Amino acid sequence: MTGRFVVVDGPSGVGKTTASALLADLVAAEGWQVHRTKEPTHSRLGETARYGTDDYHGLALACLVTADRYHHLETEVRPALAAGKVVICDRYLATSLVLQRLDGVDGEFIWTLNRYVDRPDLTIILTGDPTQARARAAARGIHSRFHRGGPAAGREERERYEQVAVELTDAGFPTHLQEIGEQRPEEVAAGLLLRVRLLLGGGQPPTGTAAQE
Repeated sequence: MTGRFVVVDGPSGVGKTTASALLADLVAAEGWQVHRTKEPTHSRLGETARYGTDDYHGLALACLVTADRYHHLETEVRPALAAGKVVICDRYLATSLVLQRLDGVDGEFIWTLNRYVDRPDLTIILTGDPTQARARAAARGIHSRFHRGGPAAGREERERYEQVAVELTDAGFPTHLQEIGEQRPEEVAAGLLLRVRLLLGGGQPPTGTAAQE
């Protein structure tokens, strides 16, 4: 049995982590086996990419992030999918297409680096008010230079994610762009659940006790 691969992406502070966690709870509550994960990963490679943005730039950082992605797919995502689980990942290819471009890397090179990554069954890109998003990111604690710059940087990041949503769609990636507006996290997750239900095709969860990892 093959699982389903769902990505939740978007600008820093927009609420991706909260939305993906709530979505995972909702999917698990409907009886599906759920594996929740994120990028950069918590591996040594991923932590270097996450906390090393002041040390690594441009091509070097792009290669580091992509190496973590391939390792993530090989050791975590593909085994979970092979076990029939719904994988919900916080950040994936859209993040590279936005942040590495902001770092001066050519888009064609980013696509080449990611040529062999798995294509998600659904990529969800959340967007929201950039001022609020940047404020939430700052309150959470800034560990990446991509989180700096205030509302102006937030507006540019949002615009780039909107552009990448179109780019991914044109490349054949099933993509859903959602403006969260004034919705509470629970409302956002409930709306995303409808999209995931369509992806699952109304099928029945595998037998056994549902669980979330």
